[in-house]
Amino acid sequence: MTTRRRKKIAQFVSEEMPSGPAAPPSVRTAPIRVTLDLTPADHRALKRWCNATAVELDLPQVPLAPVLRLLGEELLNDPELAARIRTRLAGQTGPGHAH
Repeated sequence: MTTRRRKKIAQFVSEEMPSGPAAPPSVRTAPIRVTLDLTPADHRALKRWCNATAVELDLPQVPLAPVLRLLGEELLNDPELAARIRTRLAGQTGPGHAH
């Protein structure tokens, strides 16, 4: 057996790993995709709301994704809304519970 084969793992790590300061962790800036399962009835109702809002605002369309993004922002910025959502979550009967 050669001398290299008999070296301890720690010696290999110190030989192969740079000893300089570690780079600071990078901050993610790209959007993170989430998925959401809706009942067909909830999806229809939300799409109807989007369509009615598009007509009301004289827009060609109002996609559901930006509506849900804005709802998330509202949840984070409105303590009363956040409290109502927490109360509703506490009343559900387990993870992934659909109404």
